[in-house]
Amino acid sequence: MTVIVKQFNPDYFGAPDWYGATGEDFIAAQEALGRILSGKRIAPELYGTVCDVEKRRYWLFTEDLGENLQPRRKYFADEEMKHCLGLVEKLGKIHLLFADKEKELRALGGGWCDMYKSVWRDTCESAIERAPNNIETIVQTGKFPWLDEMATDFDAIMEPCRPIIDSLVSWPFCFTHGDRNAEDNMVIGREGEEPIYYFIDWDDLTFIPVLDELAGFLNYQGTLCHTDDLADFGYGREETEELALVERYWECIQGSPLVPKDLEECLIMYKYYKLIHTIRCICLHSERLIQSRFEEVRREGEIRRALPVAIKLAKEAQHGFVG
Repeated sequence: MTVIVKQFNPDYFGAPDWYGATGEDFIAAQEALGRILSGKRIAPELYGTVCDVEKRRYWLFTEDLGENLQPRRKYFADEEMKHCLGLVEKLGKIHLLFADKEKELRALGGGWCDMYKSVWRDTCESAIERAPNNIETIVQTGKFPWLDEMATDFDAIMEPCRPIIDSLVSWPFCFTHGDRNAEDNMVIGREGEEPIYYFIDWDDLTFIPVLDELAGFLNYQGTLCHTDDLADFGYGREETEELALVERYWECIQGSPLVPKDLEECLIMYKYYKLIHTIRCICLHSERLIQSRFEEVRREGEIRRALPVAIKLAKEAQHGFVG
């Protein structure tokens, strides 16, 4: 049997917020996660740890998933649908498992998770406040003529979006993988002829509404919650496929308090989360474009893709997503 040895150096990296301040906290948290995830076919098995405080050595010994993995990819937009379904099923399994273990996970969190609802709300409200001003600043440069008409439509949807946040923040929050980057931490392995899906590198957790995470998972790389960490917009599928993936997710966790009992209600709620998530995306990328003095071309592309999505969803939301 081969293993992967991972060394954690708190002097160099610093421990993530939810672990506490020391290498000992990090090891204790990894051991707790190992107990929760062990045997669930979600993450590599954790075989053991070394915590040598005197020598400041903090090591993890985990399962080697082997070489028979799909190569890293940057975008999942063209991923085979069977793999997208498999990854969504695994995400649902994580949410159910972590919801059941919330008390144990909260014990690792140092109390910060209790602030996440207010932080999440503040992030959403701030994006609604700042995004139109950012877009107007970009329009005023005259460098992006495609944006002129779209900016007016975008500004008009902001006020109706504000009340949506009150409804969304009332749904349960759940612990989940804090760095679901398709390029690095989501892998497809094989058992015989069958694919199997893993979320690796559990260095961080986050605490967010599950449908907000699903919206980010199906439409964006990386995570976007209380931080500014967001990679490329571009995981999106055709709408029929996207909704099929949401339905599969709902089938995996239906009956839990994390999602509405009715599928149609769940699909509508998902679209509300996607709308707010997309506005946050636009806010982030527009700020980064301004900070780069309008030279970071990739940011323009992300805004150009996300704006029509937000406008369409907001207009549909005004009619209750009927039809």
